[in-house]
Amino acid sequence: MLALLALASCSKYPKLSVEQFQKMLAETPDVQLLDVRTPAEFAEGHIPGAMNIDWRENDFMQQAEAQLDKSHPLLVYCRSGRRSESAAIALEEAGFDTYDLKNGFLAWANAGKPVDHSQEIRYTLANGYFFRNDAVIDILPHSITSENELLNYFGYATVMGPGGTSTSIDFDKSMVIPVVLPPTDKHTEIVIDDLLKTSDKQLQLIFHVERGSESRSYTIIPCKLLVVDAAYRDFDVLMTSPEKY
Repeated sequence: MLALLALASCSKYPKLSVEQFQKMLAETPDVQLLDVRTPAEFAEGHIPGAMNIDWRENDFMQQAEAQLDKSHPLLVYCRSGRRSESAAIALEEAGFDTYDLKNGFLAWANAGKPVDHSQEIRYTLANGYFFRNDAVIDILPHSITSENELLNYFGYATVMGPGGTSTSIDFDKSMVIPVVLPPTDKHTEIVIDDLLKTSDKQLQLIFHVERGSESRSYTIIPCKLLVVDAAYRDFDVLMTSPEKY
């Protein structure tokens, strides 16, 4: 780390070798890692833990200002180092403490360093549904591909006021990934952390559960419905949560 700090004192946006970059990534508290390639390049493989903002987008700096913290070091890379050099200059001038990976992702991959091939999947949440009391959680499918199948397990929870009707789902274009927890008498919220494509035929849904401490006089069946593109209807869905649910 002393060598990296010495390098930093000699340059406003130092270029780090693969080994220096990996060492700083592993040993620097609260370090940030930014991939400035296109989303398609990012999906093909990226350094684990990286976030993606495309340098060629017109609003790159606006996105960076909104998503990154100037009080923490920022490691930047692209494919071969050209885009990341330009990005590093712009970010440094905007007040970020920026470090650039020399020769980019190609150098990282050629050195045999870890590469993450997972791809973040976009989703929306369907609101206004409840899990039916006569349905069985244990036989709930990992994905739902038709309205009839949806209504086997869920009902419409219409309430008064704006936004009170249930979200409409077009099953010609979409499918649903349901998350349902056992009945509980405590306030319970399912929080979605990530939905990733981890292989050619698998999605991984990562979530955690937030629970209140006080018991109520009634029970609820917590549920959340994620609406994703129908292109994933044949994928297996792996559910991952840090605690038992």
